[in-house]
Amino acid sequence: MTQSTTQSTTQPTTRCSAVRVSLLAAGLGALLAGCGYTFGSGLEQRGVRSIALSVVGNETYRQRLEAELGLALSRQIHDSTGLVLADRGTADATLHVVLSEAHERTLVTGLRTDPVREGAFEAAVRIRLVARDGTVLIERRLLDRTEFRSPIGEDLTSARNELVEDLARKIALALQSDI
Repeated sequence: MTQSTTQSTTQPTTRCSAVRVSLLAAGLGALLAGCGYTFGSGLEQRGVRSIALSVVGNETYRQRLEAELGLALSRQIHDSTGLVLADRGTADATLHVVLSEAHERTLVTGLRTDPVREGAFEAAVRIRLVARDGTVLIERRLLDRTEFRSPIGEDLTSARNELVEDLARKIALALQSDI
């Protein structure tokens, strides 16, 4: 009686797949770098390492929103970008921010005691980063919208605070990348 034994000649494909994916990713990265593509806004390559934050302008009827945005933006630049805040005389560039729109919207009406059950707060800002020599490095318009629901304890004040923080994050992100 003869007994035949078969040996499995299959190799684990997951290891080969991981190697292929790694090689493909490395090749794609080299290809993109060779074509002149870069990641980020390129401010460091242009010599911008410090910025001055100009007073935030306000073209809306929402008072004090620009002051809140200026404070949140200075925190956000410090915390999430590689840029250093400096005074206008020593900064490599100056960031100008203008609050151009701010609107409150009622989404769901309520009763007389609670007239707005759900609402939204929307805003738009224009940002402009200008180098010391007057060259405009970045110029964009950014939008944001936050919603609030009174049944869960939110109101226009909490929506306003969230909107300010979100806009500050978007501005900081615009300084870091080409969004």
